[in-house]
Amino acid sequence: MHNITIKLGVLSSYCWIDPGYKESCNLPSLTDHADFDPITLKQIPPIKRRRLSGLSKLAMHTSLNCIEQAVSSSEECLSVFASQHGELNRTVSIVDSMFQEHEVSPKDFSLSVHNASLGLFSIFTKNKQAGTSIAAGPDTFGYALLESYNLLQRFPEKQVLLTCFDLEVSHPLSELQKKLYPSYSLSLLLTSPNAAPSSIGLSFEPQSNLQVPELPMALAFYDFLLKETPSIAITTDDTSWKFIKNV
Repeated sequence: MHNITIKLGVLSSYCWIDPGYKESCNLPSLTDHADFDPITLKQIPPIKRRRLSGLSKLAMHTSLNCIEQAVSSSEECLSVFASQHGELNRTVSIVDSMFQEHEVSPKDFSLSVHNASLGLFSIFTKNKQAGTSIAAGPDTFGYALLESYNLLQRFPEKQVLLTCFDLEVSHPLSELQKKLYPSYSLSLLLTSPNAAPSSIGLSFEPQSNLQVPELPMALAFYDFLLKETPSIAITTDDTSWKFIKNV
C-alpha cells in the first residue's frame, strides 16, 4: 500500500474539452468552468501554428492559458506533459500509408513521437528548463502528478506546468477501448505547498476489480478541484487515487 501523502501547491488551472461533449456532460462544474470553445491559439503566429497537430494544439492551448492566468513566465517553468495515447491517431495514419505503399509525410513522421507536444511547447515559448513526457495508461495523470512532485523536490524554487491531454481514439483502435472519452486537455501550474493559495494531498494504492471510470482521471480531478468537496477517491482500472484539499 502506498500510504504516504505527497503535497502540491496549485497556482492555476485551465481545462479545454471537446465542444461536442458539452450537451451530454452532466457535471455543472465542468460545463460552467471548462473551455468548450474552438481552439484559436492567437498567442502563436499562423506560420508556426501550422506545425501543430490536433493533439499538440490542445496541449499548447491549455498550457499557455494556464500560465497567463497565473501571470507567470512560460520560459522559466519546468514541464510535465502527459498523454495516455499520444499521437495514436497520427501513427495509425502513418501505418495505413505504409500499408498502401504511399509516401509518409515527413511532418507526420517527425510529430508522431510521444514527446512532440513537449518539444513544440519548448520551442515556441523558448523554454530551456527540464521537461518530461509521461504515459501510464489510465493512471497517466496520477503519475504525472508524482513526476511534478519529484521535480519540485529537486527544484523547490521552481514552478511546474503539468499538462494532461488526449484526443478521442478514432477507428479502428476505438473498438479496443473499454470506454471512449472526449478530446480534452487540462493544465495545472504547480508549486511547493507553502507557495500557493491552495494545495492538494495525494496518496494511492493498487486495487482490483474496479469499474471503468466515467471520466478520464484528469477531468475527474478538475471536477473535484472546482467543487467544495474536501476529499475524493478517483479510481482507474487498477488503482485508487485519493486527494485531499489544503492538507
